[in-house]
Amino acid sequence: MTGVPRRRRGLGAGLCVTALLLAGCTGSLGDPEESGSPVPGGSDQATGGEARGIDMPGAPRYHRFVRLTNAQWASSVQVVLNLAAPSSLSEAFEKPVAGTTDFTNNELLLSVNQRSWSDYQSAAEALAEEVTASDAALAKVYPGTDAAGFIKTVGRRAYRRPLTDAEVTKYAALFETGAAMSGEKSTFAKGAQLVIRTMLQSPHFLYRTELGQDRKPLSGYEIAAKLSLWLRNTAPDDALLDKAPTLTTPETIAAVAESMLEEPAAAKGMRYFHRELLHFDRYATISKLGVPSYNESLNAEYEESAYLFFEKIFTEGLGVKDILTSTKGFVGPGMAELYGLSPSGRELVERDLGPDRVGFFSQLPYLTLNALNDESDSIHRGVSINLDVLCTPLGAPAPNIPPVPPLEPGQTNRQRITQLTSACGGTCHNALINPVGFAFEHFDGMGLYRDEENGGLPIDSSGVYSFTEGAKSFADAGELMHHMAAGEQAHLCYAKKLASFALQRDVIPADLPLVETLAEVSRGASGSVKEMMLELVKDEAFRTRVGGPL
Repeated sequence: MTGVPRRRRGLGAGLCVTALLLAGCTGSLGDPEESGSPVPGGSDQATGGEARGIDMPGAPRYHRFVRLTNAQWASSVQVVLNLAAPSSLSEAFEKPVAGTTDFTNNELLLSVNQRSWSDYQSAAEALAEEVTASDAALAKVYPGTDAAGFIKTVGRRAYRRPLTDAEVTKYAALFETGAAMSGEKSTFAKGAQLVIRTMLQSPHFLYRTELGQDRKPLSGYEIAAKLSLWLRNTAPDDALLDKAPTLTTPETIAAVAESMLEEPAAAKGMRYFHRELLHFDRYATISKLGVPSYNESLNAEYEESAYLFFEKIFTEGLGVKDILTSTKGFVGPGMAELYGLSPSGRELVERDLGPDRVGFFSQLPYLTLNALNDESDSIHRGVSINLDVLCTPLGAPAPNIPPVPPLEPGQTNRQRITQLTSACGGTCHNALINPVGFAFEHFDGMGLYRDEENGGLPIDSSGVYSFTEGAKSFADAGELMHHMAAGEQAHLCYAKKLASFALQRDVIPADLPLVETLAEVSRGASGSVKEMMLELVKDEAFRTRVGGPL
């Protein structure tokens, strides 16, 4: 199936109400208007700002019902119904509007409106019809004909916890209603179909729930769901649900998480993280037509190279220091010539890129993505590093900024940008954006290395940047990256972004103790991303119900 059918079947129009009744919850599950959400650590500071020089904007709501993302929905119905693959029905779902939060799994983007509710209802009906179409298909969901066993087994997967006695009773009555309906299917299949349709529309399936009003530790089942939806991007399977009652201490949670981090699904989940952190979705939109060294086939090569780099960082126990200073990257046939390397076959393979390519941000995938046409584009690169890698707060751009003019004879790009941005007041550009952007002047818009520009003018990539720990001078991008790896700001920034992704909410100054702890791990001897993630799942912010609105 490639789309969500819009027509209704049987009791479909009333299942929205039925699901809510079976959920046993009150309040709006769309976009709650309650205010006064408590903040971790007992602070009453509910909005963002700066902490340790790191930008922490936003206003988390701490929802106790966080809707599944479209990808999580697709993979979760696979787990619940034991499908061969994630459902493709989610491809027709409404997509969140990116750009208002760091990540699209943020609670603030995951409300339910009439369009999304209709999508969920239609998809639930279609899936229930599909898996009960034959006895063989239904046996893959539940290998038996015991109604109570079916309800408890499928219900535990859907709700990500055992059903209460009251819920079992309500679903048993619903099963009997379905079994009594007319149709060619067996009595068991008709009852199962109605139960599945309803379970897949329940708030307890559509949302990751944290039940209860008070601030207290999450239950083992809530921890299992939180771990699985973060590390696997799907609902917990039967094996993890079996372990859920033991997930009551930081040590047991970390032990289970450590095993999950070795699964391929964890690497795939971190692909989502780095994709949104560094905007890899934009590779599909790169267009440098008219630039002799560019062809559109490079876009997919750049994107896969970026993913492979960060996959290695994660799977091989590497971390932020390696992201910033590694001289190795993945090179495909189209990229080899641009790097000045000999061809290495049709597949992307890891190659040493030489001393001029220090860290991911000196590699072709990043440099090309953050430049227009064939020019170095110091403004875009400077903004990108400040916002995405250093979490430096930047003010809004001045109004009516003119476009970058063509280079004049005898003028370097550095001179041109300095002149253009001098009217902005100087603070933002001269102290923050320009120094970082100019560090990459040795790389043109295609990421090609050069020592001269505009007819033989020497390139000046030196500068001074005011980090949170103090100003540092550098000769080029390589020295800048080593300063960032040795300092604290880039580690704090990555920690902040990782925490926001894992917690599915904005991170604010009240979360600084967690961010600092993760940054200390990042700066340590190993400093791996995996170690940061293990430290995060042990933290109170991950393990505790805050008690915000529904």
